[in-house]
Amino acid sequence: MKRILFLIFVLCISFSGVSAQTIKKKKSKPKQPAVVEKPYELPLPDRSSDCFFAVNLPLDSAFGPTEPLQGFGYVNEIRRDAQTKNVFDGEHNTVWYKIDCPYDGKLIIDITPKSETDDYDFLVYKYTDKYFCNRVEKNRVKPIRSIMSLSNSDKKGKTGLSLKGMMANITKESTEGYGRYIDAKQGDSYIIVLDNLTDGGLGHTIRAEVYTEHTPLYLQIVDSIAKQRTTANVVVRDAQTDLEIINLTDVGSTKIKLLPQHTYNISITKPGYFNYKHTVSYEDRIGKKDSVLTARLTEIKVGSILKLNGELYFETDDNDSVSVMKESYTILDEVAKILNEYPHMKVEIIGRIQTDGLNLNSDNIESRKRASAIKNYLVMKNIQEERMFVRGSSKKELQKQLEDQNKKNVTIFPACEITIKSVR
Repeated sequence: MKRILFLIFVLCISFSGVSAQTIKKKKSKPKQPAVVEKPYELPLPDRSSDCFFAVNLPLDSAFGPTEPLQGFGYVNEIRRDAQTKNVFDGEHNTVWYKIDCPYDGKLIIDITPKSETDDYDFLVYKYTDKYFCNRVEKNRVKPIRSIMSLSNSDKKGKTGLSLKGMMANITKESTEGYGRYIDAKQGDSYIIVLDNLTDGGLGHTIRAEVYTEHTPLYLQIVDSIAKQRTTANVVVRDAQTDLEIINLTDVGSTKIKLLPQHTYNISITKPGYFNYKHTVSYEDRIGKKDSVLTARLTEIKVGSILKLNGELYFETDDNDSVSVMKESYTILDEVAKILNEYPHMKVEIIGRIQTDGLNLNSDNIESRKRASAIKNYLVMKNIQEERMFVRGSSKKELQKQLEDQNKKNVTIFPACEITIKSVR
């Protein structure tokens, strides 16, 4: 019995009929006067002026600038009385936000008005349960932070909670714009009600962060074929607790906080692309200079290539039959998972083998046996046999491979390629 080790497995996806693109040189046009456009503003969800419809605020990323909302919505929940004095005398132009804390830390908030003359105040409540908004309306809940300072031109209207802030409650008599951070615990939720006293004012940008010990990981999403950045949906979960840390839609890049002794599962999805999954931990990244993870998404289209890295092992019995060894199962299980996700996809499995060029016919036969061994394993994983075609490396391909070995001093080649024949 003999073992043959292949260090890299590549799942290659391609279609026929690549269309050529013609690049035409455009004639230069005379310069036109600059057009002054209205700044883009993020539309807020319906009824977000009311507590029951608070906007879920993502952590560690700026939200906004928002469109300006006018009025207090359908319900004026905030009213000052003799027992609750550190609140607004009534709502003016309000937006409600909700923050969920996925880990322990210090909750800090930055609020930046689009117009420096807008006078933003805000309250922060600790969320309790589904009856919370009713309790707020009846003044049975008191805010844990109340920031109602006068506009400070030095701070350009900015306000929030910071690590250097000292006070939990700031009154209108003060020009101190930032209050003290909140000691947050994993699982805590907070409600922010942001009030603009300026009628006809503009929107704002708000950013919340749970500050804690961590190492940063900057996630960049790239189209592997176009070799340029793209956007996608990103979900990050704590592997130990399955708690959702990040859930962002149509983002191009984002920062992930890796906490000590924590492992995270990253899932990236984009319509028309293969799903991307990656697992990373604090220990993997601590001390490394490179804090960027490039997620290369593979589009299902002409020329697409999906690479799965790992080790493949085969064994040959006394009858010269080749089969996949159990050390290869993890990689091939990923192939089966992809084929199950795309049940209409038909593929061609092409065996690859190192060659010395002495017997190309023998290498062709051997490479086909390995392609057949992969197909047999996938059939055992409930992939329909009629969806898979096999062939060995042709003499032309083997000769080209040998030339590459000599030119580039490459000795390791992919164990196989799987080429899409059709997707419908």
